[in-house]
Amino acid sequence: MKRLSGPHLCARDVCERYSISKRTLNRWMKDDAMGFPKPIEINRILYWREKDIADWELRQQGIDPNTPQSAAGYEVVSGPIGDYRDLVEALRKQRERLKLSVMEVDAIAGMQEGYTNKLENWGRPYGRGAGPEILPLWLGGLRTALVLVELPRRPRNLTA
Repeated sequence: MKRLSGPHLCARDVCERYSISKRTLNRWMKDDAMGFPKPIEINRILYWREKDIADWELRQQGIDPNTPQSAAGYEVVSGPIGDYRDLVEALRKQRERLKLSVMEVDAIAGMQEGYTNKLENWGRPYGRGAGPEILPLWLGGLRTALVLVELPRRPRNLTA
């Protein structure tokens, strides 16, 4: 059996995301002019990479997903962030990209020693979430900022 790398959406998820029927989804897949991504079939179930779907949405808006993006003249260093887990993962990757240790981020940001470790492990018993006082310090220590963008469609319902 093939192993799926990265987040994938099944046909039901894609239909819910765009509020379409399975027949419409089949029509989109057959229409080459539409450029809808090709699925991976495993045990007669179709899966689409979430990145392919997001790239298709950008192409529908006339945006090339492969061009380097910038916001207010600054380089974009992460993909879309949909929840707190994505935010923490993006900030962790930025720290690794800058080749900073946890203690160095604490010192640069002016946080208590070892606090970045708690922020990056927020789901564990010793972890902490970033509140209104700590989030700006954490972002500043990693030389990052938040940018809000409007989604082309409503995100899929994760509470179903």
